Amino acid sequence: MMKKFILLITLALFIGTLTKGQTISCQELFETVTKNNTRTSYVTCIGSTMLVKVDYYTYKGTGYVVAYIKRNQYDFRGTPYIFCGISSHRWSTFRAKGMTDSWGKAFHEYIMDNKCNCY
Repeated sequence: MMKKFILLITLALFIGTLTKGQTISCQELFETVTKNNTRTSYVTCIGSTMLVKVDYYTYKGTGYVVAYIKRNQYDFRGTPYIFCGISSHRWSTFRAKGMTDSWGKAFHEYIMDNKCNCY
């Protein structure tokens, strides 16, 4: 019984170490994606009360969005947040809906749920 308990504890610690080693900070992810000059498209969200601009990047076959979100109505630079796993189709749909309807609504519908697994 004690051997099984020790084995389970050891296994849990080992898996915890592996998981910790595989995570990346959001800042590191942001720098990796944006500094590799892989931006393929962007939009300036004129008239949006939420977004300043949104950039679409591809890196190693995966789509990333960096959204510059306003802190208040006078914020013209925005704070960057990164979102992962955005397909080119999802990006195109976001752009089309944003231009014809609402940038914020389109962002919540097509981008927001794809938060990156970073800390």
